[in-house]
Amino acid sequence: MNTTQGNMLLSLENAQAFLSENAAALGVVVTTGARTMLDDSLVELSNHASVQNGQTRAGKSAIARRQARRTALLRDHMTPIAKIARLELAGTPELVSLSLPKGQPTVERLAALANGMAQAAAPYADVFIRAGMTPDFIQALRTASDDMVQALKDRTQSKGKVRTATSALRNKLSRARKVVHVLDAMVKSALVGNQDLLAGWKLVKRIPTPGNGAVAATAVAPAAVAAPIPVAVPAADIAAAA
Repeated sequence: MNTTQGNMLLSLENAQAFLSENAAALGVVVTTGARTMLDDSLVELSNHASVQNGQTRAGKSAIARRQARRTALLRDHMTPIAKIARLELAGTPELVSLSLPKGQPTVERLAALANGMAQAAAPYADVFIRAGMTPDFIQALRTASDDMVQALKDRTQSKGKVRTATSALRNKLSRARKVVHVLDAMVKSALVGNQDLLAGWKLVKRIPTPGNGAVAATAVAPAAVAAPIPVAVPAADIAAAA
């Protein structure tokens, strides 16, 4: 969730808190369909935000796994096979297929080369095992290649889910703001003559912006903003009352 979306969500939460804390003054406004829609929207937005955040983290984890598995594939599987092949199979046509790749091939390309290496090494399995490879080294090579590709797929899936959640957040936030506009008309009608609460509502329904101290305060203590503002009594009136 970016900063703008976060501020929009905060304004919706502030509006919801105001409605709850001033239910007595607002009367039927807090039981309308618009209020229910606001509550439902916030639940949905929370879910989408959780998915967005969780999948963003999952994507980063997949990137780290992909890199770690790529390194392991080259270091623990392909390099030993290539070195043994140079020692024991020099001069055979298969040596080309048993060499390490040059440069930085993509994940898909590296996986293809690893599988080609496994196929080329199969007829000479005994040679590699005698040189020190484990009996299952060919299957281990294929598995390491598959694990690397799976990490790439996991990253792609996470990116797709993040994009879906981000789009849903954008659309739901837009709709929820329209719901607040509907509630705004109802609140203003219910609070006619109550300038204190109207001032509080005007503040909390706004979208906080950087550098706006008055609005930013709602992010820290929305309850304080939503509470009725005391009316100052002139000193002369106090003296007369005494």
